Amino acid sequence: MPDLLAVIRESEPYKALLSAFASSRAPHALLAQAPALFHEAVAVEIARLYLCAKGTGDDDCASCRSWKGNEHPDFVRPAQWDRPPGIDDCRAMAAELYLAPVIAPRRFAVIPNAGKLSLPASNSLLKVLEEPPSWGGLLLLSEEMSLLPTIKSRTWHLKFKFEEELSPLSLPKTKDEWLTTIACASGMSFQEAAAMFERWVKYCLEEGDLNKAKKLGEVKLVFEKGRLPAYMAFDLLFGFLEEDLPDELFGYFR
Repeated sequence: MPDLLAVIRESEPYKALLSAFASSRAPHALLAQAPALFHEAVAVEIARLYLCAKGTGDDDCASCRSWKGNEHPDFVRPAQWDRPPGIDDCRAMAAELYLAPVIAPRRFAVIPNAGKLSLPASNSLLKVLEEPPSWGGLLLLSEEMSLLPTIKSRTWHLKFKFEEELSPLSLPKTKDEWLTTIACASGMSFQEAAAMFERWVKYCLEEGDLNKAKKLGEVKLVFEKGRLPAYMAFDLLFGFLEEDLPDELFGYFR
């Protein structure tokens, strides 16, 4: 699988943002369409642009040096990436956005799964969209552009495509191929490994192998709930698919 960050940075939406920063016309509010699986990765890369003093997202400015993994003092992250925030969460994030930046030229907040926001939660965002602080940036992420017209009309729209990253992928066929895949997994991000599971499940379903698809789904659930390292999840998958570990063992991981 291609490096996910490279895919994002080479995408047309990302290049459009780079161009906007280069001409000092970056919008204060964005609405990005992308699969939910990649919301965190897309949000972090866009946040790096907004919080960079030069708008490149990858230099030696004090703000860029302040990143610790996916954390930054001026990055207002959601409590959970896999579900939309409620009205209280939206209000709290908006309030944080109005605080003065700690080290970056801006503060940047993210609303994941914005297409599934409740009506009250959606309405609570209108003030920050209509009267944003001069230093604030807001990103709404959604799988579909099914948001209130009042929100859509106040945001700059981006569409990230990940067709290849989510297309069906055949499973390793030999033990050596499995060992190579497990070894490579040590360098994978959570999103990249989760995408591999998605692609393998799709392949098994296309091939009509429902038993393997079911086992893949079980291991994927263990991987996501436990936030296991990718290599451990793939090794576990190898055990269930190729070494006939009994399905009863799934009970120990739930």
